[in-house]
Amino acid sequence: MNKFKRLVRFLPVLSILGLSGCFSSALKDLLITSVKITPANPTIAIGAAQQFSLVVTYVDGQTDHPSPSSTAWSSDNAAVATINKMGVATGVTAGTANIGGSYHGNDTTTVLTVTAPSNVAIAVQGDSRVLEVTNLRTGQQMTFAANGLRDSVMVSLDSDSRTAGEISVLPEHGPAWLAIDPSGRYLYVLNLASESISAFAIDWKTGALRAVVSSPFPVGAKPSNIEVDSDGAGLSVGRLQGSEVSHFLIDSACGALTPDPQ
Repeated sequence: MNKFKRLVRFLPVLSILGLSGCFSSALKDLLITSVKITPANPTIAIGAAQQFSLVVTYVDGQTDHPSPSSTAWSSDNAAVATINKMGVATGVTAGTANIGGSYHGNDTTTVLTVTAPSNVAIAVQGDSRVLEVTNLRTGQQMTFAANGLRDSVMVSLDSDSRTAGEISVLPEHGPAWLAIDPSGRYLYVLNLASESISAFAIDWKTGALRAVVSSPFPVGAKPSNIEVDSDGAGLSVGRLQGSEVSHFLIDSACGALTPDPQ
């Protein structure tokens, strides 16, 4: 113990002389008094990234930022935020995740809060024909599924696994691609056979779909897919042949589509 105390008192001198690096890493680990993550308790938006680093403090009061190769990172809620080996966390959906950092057996955590951008109210999983949608403000979940055989869209309330209803797209045919705007207010259904888009307003309380005024909207020959812009201002339509993409503007007040003049 006396030798350890003398070594602790001698560390500042060694640091001035530039000799502190001569100690083995194992011995330096014994002299660590604390580790902390910086920044502490940050908030980011869905899709945004946050760089974290560890600050290590030794008994002589000196601090160090360990390299990523010697630091281990973890997230206890990957559904909300993931983190890579370089300490970069990415927001996945709204919520909180405990971000852990570890350096040679010294562990610490901080809380990362992920929020939805002001124009984003939903999180979406699934493919073109089936969308599993979570309302980030209420936690309610709904599933929309295109049924090409019945020319309809099935709606399920996932909270109790029951079917809320089935909405027909007739007289249109061939519903095959679904898209939803970031606000979670409007569902768009691409009908391949009819080369049109059926638009519906979503009632989150009942799961009902109500046809948007002037729906369906013709989109031109051989459409293959649709995608709503990240800001919800418009919608793009791809084609089966060539690289042509048509763009439509979304009326935020009612969900109606109009060709983009640009």
